[in-house]
Amino acid sequence: MYAANKAILELDDKDDPYTVDDIILKLRTHKSDITVFKYTEEFIKKLIKSGKIGNSTIYQTTLNAFKKFRNEKDLTFNQLSYRVVKDFEESLLERKIKFNSISLYLRTLRAIYNYAIKDKVAQPALYPFRDLRMKSETTSKRALTKEDIINLRTLDIAPGSDLDKARDYFLFSFNLRGMSLVDMAFLKHSNIVNGRLQYARQKTGQKISIKITPEAEAIIKKLSYSDKPDAFVLPIIERKGKEYLDYRNALRLTNKKLRLIGEMAKCSIRVSTYVSRHSWATIAKRSGIPMAVISEGLGHDSEKTTHIYLDSFENKVLDDANELITG
Repeated sequence: MYAANKAILELDDKDDPYTVDDIILKLRTHKSDITVFKYTEEFIKKLIKSGKIGNSTIYQTTLNAFKKFRNEKDLTFNQLSYRVVKDFEESLLERKIKFNSISLYLRTLRAIYNYAIKDKVAQPALYPFRDLRMKSETTSKRALTKEDIINLRTLDIAPGSDLDKARDYFLFSFNLRGMSLVDMAFLKHSNIVNGRLQYARQKTGQKISIKITPEAEAIIKKLSYSDKPDAFVLPIIERKGKEYLDYRNALRLTNKKLRLIGEMAKCSIRVSTYVSRHSWATIAKRSGIPMAVISEGLGHDSEKTTHIYLDSFENKVLDDANELITG
């Protein structure tokens, strides 16, 4: 507000008529040494330092896309206008980027601006996202059936192969309420307490406690190299100082192998590490588990978020329900 008041006083001193646009133009000419690129890069470093690897990736991907749009030409937050943001959105549309990815980029850029306001780097009076409407589309459902899971479990795969390891990772995730591969990668034996896994999600920092199922325990015994407290539970991270790179390599290889496994098992949809989370939630829904329980199991703050993960009931289920209701 100080900058806005100062701009108004300077315009008042000229004794000439002025408009809101004149005030905004005055604010935009205000110099700032902290640019959008530099601020975001420092913000990403803080996320990585605090262990929020997943979030840092989202911010880095958004920054890369914005830099490409700007041809690497940096700008101040005062110069980050509604027109710049709108042009960014339109350039992404021209490149045939999916609506949901565009929405993610814009929401992340908005979050950067909001953090910059809190740090007194950006000015609320110049907020460029006020009139922006972010479009999105319904995410295609990615859930396996119970039959698919059984087919994956019983598929004949050579023990110790990359395919076998990829299946173990998928089933480990499924047994632990759709745990993400990044959380699995950073699990240590110190996270195992009285038969439970107790850890903080890399994405949100939320504390999670899950009872280890017999199948998950068998996978730990099968794959773990050591049971020392500081040893990783699964053999995903192998190099000190390159933990995140090891995780990314494992994610790429695992998804490649899971796609092949899914085809071999004749699964109803393409299989990936992310599918385990959707599958756990959808199978829980079809089994009659209350939405509130599923939501808490996934670690969601609201049931609205949980709906994104849930596949629709098949027509037959709805038809049977209607016949029961109508008699």
